[in-house]
Amino acid sequence: MNVSPSIYNSHHEKLDSLVEGDEKSSVTIVMVHGLGTDKHETAGLFDDIATALIDKYRVLRFDFSGFGKSEGKTEEFDYHKHADDLKAVLEYVKQTYKGATYIMAHSMGCFVTSLLNPQDITKTIFMGIPNSNTEYIIDRLKKRIMARPGGRVDLQGISLIPRSSGTIQKFGPQFWKTLQEFNPVASVSEFAKNTNLLIIHPKQDDVVGSEYQKEYDTIPNIQIESINGDHSFKKPEDRTILIERIKKFFA
Repeated sequence: MNVSPSIYNSHHEKLDSLVEGDEKSSVTIVMVHGLGTDKHETAGLFDDIATALIDKYRVLRFDFSGFGKSEGKTEEFDYHKHADDLKAVLEYVKQTYKGATYIMAHSMGCFVTSLLNPQDITKTIFMGIPNSNTEYIIDRLKKRIMARPGGRVDLQGISLIPRSSGTIQKFGPQFWKTLQEFNPVASVSEFAKNTNLLIIHPKQDDVVGSEYQKEYDTIPNIQIESINGDHSFKKPEDRTILIERIKKFFA
């Protein structure tokens, strides 16, 4: 099974999507990518995870509006708009496939998922969830952006974010505003009431770091594990262990 469904958000922008795996599966896994990436994720993280899951599950990956091959502009995105994208994807899954829905989110995809707080999600994995202190996140992001040639941060205008691919993404002021207003612990706590949630912290996270992570430990009814790996689990041995943990949790 390998199809590209037509899914549109409420702004009538088409979200580039890919459905792979066992078409008779009783479970659909929706993969939610992080900030500025796409359905493949950095260093092909989602490619490898999907490959390991499609023999047993139906797996849906998509690009948030403005990113990857989806319609929209990067300078118009924010958490609420991306939550609207995810809502459209989950509605498509509910209308098209029978059975349970699982979510696997990476990095800021964790924030978007918890902000939406979707119902009827049986199991969820959050990997590399950002820090619980959004002011710290903003400061860390500003430093990373400004350290890159051509990088520019303008909280009231257009910020320029050079990517390793050579492209330059544009972030508008609404992104920074919604990040400032977001309460990670409260949001994740509410979502955890509706799903079986596992949070995986990479021990050597080069993007998020380890600061302001222990606050997630206070959330009831979730599992938290730390395993070796950088933010994208680039080392083959780290990625292999991650994938085995994912398979075990979803089994």
